[in-house]
Amino acid sequence: MITAEQTAREKARLPRGWGRFGKAVDYLAELSDPDETLLSTCVALNPTFKHTTRTLGGGLAELTMATNVILAATDQRLVVVPTGAAGAPRGHYAIPYRGLELVSQAKKEVTLRWAEGEVRFRGASKQQLPEFLEMLTAHLST
Repeated sequence: MITAEQTAREKARLPRGWGRFGKAVDYLAELSDPDETLLSTCVALNPTFKHTTRTLGGGLAELTMATNVILAATDQRLVVVPTGAAGAPRGHYAIPYRGLELVSQAKKEVTLRWAEGEVRFRGASKQQLPEFLEMLTAHLST
């Protein structure tokens, strides 16, 4: 089970001013299996979010959508938690490590592929991404 100590460690790794995503990190404890351990997290832009409006009203409406995601590497799977602009979780989905591959990585970007599809996460926290990728790739090669 993901513990309060593990979530506190990951919340402490959030970049300055990004504390609002702590709500989604805490949400990971609710999603965890009894024998699951949280290894690392990273905030990125939600790949399905598209900024299209040019008006204040439209911009405010966009902020009600899932604008970011928390990527969470556990010892068993990769968990993706979409969040709103205020950092509150908006559901989740899990990607098993079996068959998951790291297609590419850049300074603030990572592309993953598995049997069901491929996704590119952009705008990742450059402070969190290196440790997150280290933990993720360690579990992809096992």
